[in-house]
Amino acid sequence: MDTKDLQLFLAASRNKSISRTAEQLFMSQSTVTTRLQRLERDIGYQLFDRMPNGVQLTPEGARFLPLAEQIVSLERQMLEPSQQPKRTLRVMSGRAFVSTDVPMCLHRIVELQDVRLQVRMGLYENMVDALINSQVDFCFLGEPIYHPRVRLVEFPDDAIDLVVPATHPFAHDFPGIRAIATEPFIAFSDSTAPFRKRVTMLLAKHDLFPEVRMELDSIDGIKAMVSQGLGVSLLPRRTLVDASSKGYVAIPIADEAFRRPTLLAYPDILEDEPLTKQFIEVVSEHYQHQARFHHDPSV
Repeated sequence: MDTKDLQLFLAASRNKSISRTAEQLFMSQSTVTTRLQRLERDIGYQLFDRMPNGVQLTPEGARFLPLAEQIVSLERQMLEPSQQPKRTLRVMSGRAFVSTDVPMCLHRIVELQDVRLQVRMGLYENMVDALINSQVDFCFLGEPIYHPRVRLVEFPDDAIDLVVPATHPFAHDFPGIRAIATEPFIAFSDSTAPFRKRVTMLLAKHDLFPEVRMELDSIDGIKAMVSQGLGVSLLPRRTLVDASSKGYVAIPIADEAFRRPTLLAYPDILEDEPLTKQFIEVVSEHYQHQARFHHDPSV
């Protein structure tokens, strides 16, 4: 088994695309395909399912991934015995966390540890798969994952606030939650996303079913649309720290149910690793600091 083929396999698993991998490594697609097929013959099973828009790991490929990473890492250590290889901290996050909490926590961990960082965004389903298959070390989540191989650390919930243009009458006199039904609504992501389901459920408890004018999977995009007067939205409070400079106002909802969980998830096999414990401490300190100094974003 050629370790260069293993490196190619790791690149293809990250890119989820033969063409992107070939472009990234300055190789032809046929060469990438041939070498991956050679690796599959060597180990005796299929690593990827070929899809219309790329490739995805087979269950066997997902189980082989951490082993391939270990083999490549060991070879690197053997070739460079005088250099202690850096540990890679692999973090995955949804869009709400990657623009707020993740950068601050990663800044702190690199102050404490000499680690490489591998960060990517993903949907809830992607993060569940990545955790179960040990393809990632930590996921920042707004909804829990219940699986025997996944550990969860809970932090203080995040409020969900109403977001309106700075010039909107609600910015100065919000008549109450029922008024949301009178406004065009800009929804985060599609109807299957966990945060969208949570917001829909919370509104339904008040018999509110606002007209959804548009759906966006970008929180910054939603804030821009709101600022232009295209509708109102409901977003996590921690994402709304730029309200005064972006032309929108965040209004707290007078219902304690309008909150979402804040969770850090990691595979159980990492539970006793020193880096795991230290990163959990870093994230805990981050949220403790936020709890001490957090203020109403509409002020």
